[in-house]
Amino acid sequence: MRLKVKAFIFDVDQTLLNTLKRFYVVFNRNLEKLGLKPLEYRDFVKKYSQDILDEVVAPLRSKEREAKLHRFWLSFLKEFRSFRTREDHLIPGVKKVLEKIYLQKVPIAANTNCIAPVSQVKEELIEFGIGEYISVIATGYEAKDELADGHHFSKKIIIKKAIAKLKIPVKDCVVVGDYYNDIRAGKALGTKTIVVLTGLTGREYALKLKPDAVIDSLAHLFDVIKIKK
Repeated sequence: MRLKVKAFIFDVDQTLLNTLKRFYVVFNRNLEKLGLKPLEYRDFVKKYSQDILDEVVAPLRSKEREAKLHRFWLSFLKEFRSFRTREDHLIPGVKKVLEKIYLQKVPIAANTNCIAPVSQVKEELIEFGIGEYISVIATGYEAKDELADGHHFSKKIIIKKAIAKLKIPVKDCVVVGDYYNDIRAGKALGTKTIVVLTGLTGREYALKLKPDAVIDSLAHLFDVIKIKK
């Protein structure tokens, strides 16, 4: 049975846009600020897919580990949207799916943990040819105080802001993302949730998050959802 929804809330990176190489470059830039040795790309991808990059920044049981990680990732999130690589690209199938949703007059939100103004994210989405389809954007910049005081990758407040801007009942929204923070936030707020595997999250791990659906890429979105009129 397909999920019935009235609004979509998409994560940006590794869900709409492939920015993995950018992540690698900005991650290494921030490692070097700490005097740490940058990773080779192959090693980075392995650790990224295993979600153990924290161990590169601050090894387990190291002194003041959580504080070091918090400072590192907040710096990363402030820098990320201001950077580009030639490898950044729209994930195949994304534009076609967004256009199909848009033509049915269903609102689309995009969200990101990055601490960047909405206008900056909008500009990037326009640059990649999908800005016209997205009516709402919520970013870490709007929740920067909460991120600074809480967990740097928390999405709950950001997605809550997206829902408020959409003005659609939470039960009729679906959060689509590649990482655990999207799914946990969506579930906590009462939305439907879909994991997309374009961010290198393995299917086995994705299923452990207990989303409403798991898809290989956004191109398969309409296999698991139905727009509710």
